[in-house]
Amino acid sequence: MTLVVGHRGAAAHAPENTMEAFRLGVEMGADAIELDVHLTRDGQLAVIHDETLERTTDLQGPVRELTMKEIRRADAGYRFSASDGSFPFRGKGLKVPTLPEVLRSLPAGTGLVVEIKPAAAAAPTVEALRSAKVRAAGAVSVISFDQRAIDEAHELDPELSTGYLLVPFEAFDAGLTWAVQRGHSAVHVYEGDLGVDPAPKLNQARAYGLQVGCYVVNDPQRMQHLAAYGLWAFVTDWPDVGRQTLGPRGAPPSAQPGAQSSS
Repeated sequence: MTLVVGHRGAAAHAPENTMEAFRLGVEMGADAIELDVHLTRDGQLAVIHDETLERTTDLQGPVRELTMKEIRRADAGYRFSASDGSFPFRGKGLKVPTLPEVLRSLPAGTGLVVEIKPAAAAAPTVEALRSAKVRAAGAVSVISFDQRAIDEAHELDPELSTGYLLVPFEAFDAGLTWAVQRGHSAVHVYEGDLGVDPAPKLNQARAYGLQVGCYVVNDPQRMQHLAAYGLWAFVTDWPDVGRQTLGPRGAPPSAQPGAQSSS
């Protein structure tokens, strides 16, 4: 069954990478939530996508040059705008969380995908995950565009699922070959690179024993199309739409002519 992964929680509904977004992602039926981590000046793992604060908060500055205490002063709901142009989360107390905070709050049965941004965050991320319930359940994966980051994560914890993120238009064959050679479990591609017929790429990955995920899928028809071909997982800003499209957790995807289910 194809997994619905909430992109930065439920990024279409709440400020990305906040506890509110993660809560909503779980509530909306996501099989897993995805988040990003950066390392702060005092060695903590801040859950934030960008290397600076300004796009998502009311403050500025590089995450790596700030302490977590300084980062926590920012309003993480400040920039999120609703469809009517309002800013419903401003001043509501949303803060940039740490990875340990998210791990403690994640309910049983919900998976986690951690994207490591800088390679320097790899070792602290692996350490934070060691005692986490989601790690013990085998429901966590660490991914990165940075080959050094997932290589280090794999070396530090060979049993931890690691996946290589391919940038848009990166050659699938080369990325897959590299992931196989380095002992990683999955490749994650830009959804457009799977094309109209994703079967050749999915079958190629299966032949090597790797899973294939993709980012970011927000169109219901595309969700259903990829699920019918047995895609392992897709990341979406709309986990509620993904859940409605694929049906209840555990339900098989809709059949499609020519589609091949995953083995």
